[in-house]
Amino acid sequence: MCRISVLTQRFSNSAEYDLEDVPIEAFIALLVETDHFLVYTHGFEEDGTYIVAPHTLRDRPDSIRRILMEAFHVSEVDEATWMMDIGDHEQEYFEESSYLLVLSPRVRFVWNGMVLMLPIPKWDLELKDNRVRLIADGPQHRLALAKDRFTELFLPIEEDGETLESPLPPLACLVEAQAHLPIVNRELRKINRANNKLAESIVNSVQYVRSALQNATGYQELLENWFGFAADHGAHVQKHMDRPTVLKFNRLLIKLAISWVSFICDDCDPNDRKTFRWAVLALQFTLHRTRRNNILQLPEEQFEMLRQKVASCMTLLISHFDILGARSSLEAKREKERQEELLRQQAAVDRKDEEEELAYLKQLKDDTAYAYTDPIIRTFWEKATHAVKDLEEQRARVGIEQHTIGRVLDEEKLVDRSLVFLAGSASNVSIRWQQGRFIGAGSFGSVYLAVNLDSGSLMAVKEIKFQEIAGLPNLYSQIKDELNVMEMLHHPNIVEYYGIEVHRDKVFIFEEYCQGGSLAALLEHGRIEDEGILQIYTLQMLEGLAYLHSKGVVHRDIKPDSTYI
Repeated sequence: MCRISVLTQRFSNSAEYDLEDVPIEAFIALLVETDHFLVYTHGFEEDGTYIVAPHTLRDRPDSIRRILMEAFHVSEVDEATWMMDIGDHEQEYFEESSYLLVLSPRVRFVWNGMVLMLPIPKWDLELKDNRVRLIADGPQHRLALAKDRFTELFLPIEEDGETLESPLPPLACLVEAQAHLPIVNRELRKINRANNKLAESIVNSVQYVRSALQNATGYQELLENWFGFAADHGAHVQKHMDRPTVLKFNRLLIKLAISWVSFICDDCDPNDRKTFRWAVLALQFTLHRTRRNNILQLPEEQFEMLRQKVASCMTLLISHFDILGARSSLEAKREKERQEELLRQQAAVDRKDEEEELAYLKQLKDDTAYAYTDPIIRTFWEKATHAVKDLEEQRARVGIEQHTIGRVLDEEKLVDRSLVFLAGSASNVSIRWQQGRFIGAGSFGSVYLAVNLDSGSLMAVKEIKFQEIAGLPNLYSQIKDELNVMEMLHHPNIVEYYGIEVHRDKVFIFEEYCQGGSLAALLEHGRIEDEGILQIYTLQMLEGLAYLHSKGVVHRDIKPDSTYI
């Protein structure tokens, strides 16, 4: 098909315009005024066909014969060379782009301009009445330049500082590009029809191959490859078709898309990882074929089948999310319990060490205090000890009153400096809340159920401990960026963000609590068999994603663990 397209382009050296509603006298006068001349052939004029040439061909009769009698020019500049040279020689190419006009007005007119006698053998150009055929001295770019020169005849001109309107509007172009010789056009049409028929046969053959392999073992991969070949070939061929053929062939490709997703849903193993990849390819092709107004052209029964099969295919994709690496809530819970057990063991060891140290210090204190024989020194030691104790109690009391305990941030301290901008966030809140049971674990922390003691409502609280993820670069800026995004999102299918509470060693992020849990937790009990429910879940996910994209946000982590019901 690519070679056929090149062949067609090489022979497409003419365009055709309409003269039906154009005053022939005014058109002839315009040609005379723009230095065109009549080529009298002693033959074509008998059928009411006339040849007109621009002044650039006045002294070039051989060029006139060549343009009129030849449809292919070996010396034509190829596209790459033309694109390379046109920047430097645009004016030269423009001046050299010559053309002939073949008129079929079928009415008498008076030619008052120059006439060139040039005997040329007569043949049937198959030009309809009231048409103008522009024949360029080459295809593609030469034709484009010639059409531009011809169109300029109808543009307003400036004379003595005044703009003079053209007596005629531009002619309507009926055929943008074709070979000016009828026999060449007929042969090209035959070749195009043969290639279009071949393309249709390849697309239609998929159903025959599917029927023939229905009872074979392991035929799915072979048929999938055939679907892919037919889809790629069809998409390539369509680029080189004319508009009527494109519309017809596009309907055939839509049928291929429906058949492809049907094959994925009906013939393939839903638990096979290859099926997931095939489903993605089938849905991509279907989306491309049904874009814009193409889907509106489908009959009702085809549209209904397409809707059902796409929904089934989406169901299959959702069922594979967990296979593709989604971490289930049960697994996260077990990991959390293991970490908590390690922390409890470490805490027990720390308490034992602390108790032993305190016992040693107490014994040391007693031994030291009573080692002093001087009562004055012993009295001073006791007063100093009580003063330190009172100071510690006072510091703790002030901390409680000023709400600084647990989240003391000092800009002078390097460890706190990165947290200052988080604490100054507009979403930083101070609410009374009570932590509840463990819900799950994510990449940066744990999630707990919590109660807002001020409103009595339930919340999900994400706890991020900095000591557990120390060393991660740009961690604080990542948290800040995520919070900025969450603050501007408000949609029924997006988890609502309430605020943040910053502490020295951790951050609490408050979000909407979804009582249904995650999709991963639901899939732990088996696949979702109800297709209607899956369609609802899919629609809600797509609506949420569409909202994110409308806000310029890309999720990049769609999986069952991040999807809540």
